[in-house]
Amino acid sequence: MIFLLILLLPSQLAYHFWPSWSLVQGIRVDYLSPTLYLTDLIILGLFLTSRLRVRIPLPLIIFVVLNILISYSPLVSLYKWLRVLEYFWLFKYLVNFYELKTMNYALTLSILWTSTLAWWQFFLQHSAGGLWYWLGERTFSITTPGIAKVFISQLGLVMRPYATMPHPNALAGWLLVAGLIVGGWPRIVSLITIPLTFSRSVILLLPALLWRKSKLLTLFLFVISFVLFAKLGNPASFSERAVLNQKAIQTIKLFPIFGAGLGNFIYQVPTIRQPVHNIYLLLAAELGVPATAMVVLLIVGKLKNLLRLENWNLRIAILSILLTGLADHYWLTLHQNSLLLVILLAYVHSYQYRRRS
Repeated sequence: MIFLLILLLPSQLAYHFWPSWSLVQGIRVDYLSPTLYLTDLIILGLFLTSRLRVRIPLPLIIFVVLNILISYSPLVSLYKWLRVLEYFWLFKYLVNFYELKTMNYALTLSILWTSTLAWWQFFLQHSAGGLWYWLGERTFSITTPGIAKVFISQLGLVMRPYATMPHPNALAGWLLVAGLIVGGWPRIVSLITIPLTFSRSVILLLPALLWRKSKLLTLFLFVISFVLFAKLGNPASFSERAVLNQKAIQTIKLFPIFGAGLGNFIYQVPTIRQPVHNIYLLLAAELGVPATAMVVLLIVGKLKNLLRLENWNLRIAILSILLTGLADHYWLTLHQNSLLLVILLAYVHSYQYRRRS
């Protein structure tokens, strides 16, 4: 089941439920929809066949209850906190009962089929269809309203590939971290696929992988990447993100102690219907300033040890998440990326434990 879970990590094959509280101004919002993924069923199978149970500290339970009760939609917050509990249990299961090295084979295959589909979609300029549907590929083309596109002077408008992810940016972040976890030639496959996504935040990080070999080359490639990719994309996204940032700051001022409720930020922006593209502002808006400060302090406290990891790939993977989190939200809001974050944390924990022992 673990092999199957890792193999299907990028899949978004799922059943969406649409209760009234998942609609904003009568429009369905994926981020609010309770969703049962195929990977959820696998994790449920692991839970039912394992004796592992986790204990939650009483202060945390009190905070969660208060965060749910004061939220605009308590049912959304309850659903999101159940997701957090699922990820926490999976992390505990992986570090207690599983040799993480054996997961490399499944993650390698996962990178291969995801990258293959991304290249195929890029050349077709529409979804591949067929059996890919059963891995969660949605049906779309370059003419689909709202589809992510980029303008290239010699080619015109070009559709950015999604593979089976909700957005090309999420695909780029997933490929980068998955490639770093596995290393070797699968990492090369990830790196040559990432530019197809035209995800600026991830592409601008790629030169950092050469930092140990040549700092001068790293800086040179960063400048080249910035020149080539910084102006690509939708110009309106900058103003939209600025509006989301302002709304997040306003929400923090309105709900400074317990936040607006986990998963409830979208109700604050009913016309945009997206989370703020910054995981730190998102946490502060939904959980409040004290809880976010504790999370940041925890990260800072662990960062020294993380930066001392002899495994350079894991070190860069952690930093990549912290940096891309300044420009996007998918590590906290999208199931596929959140699962990969759990896998990475399990790898880091296992690596540190082996070094201590």
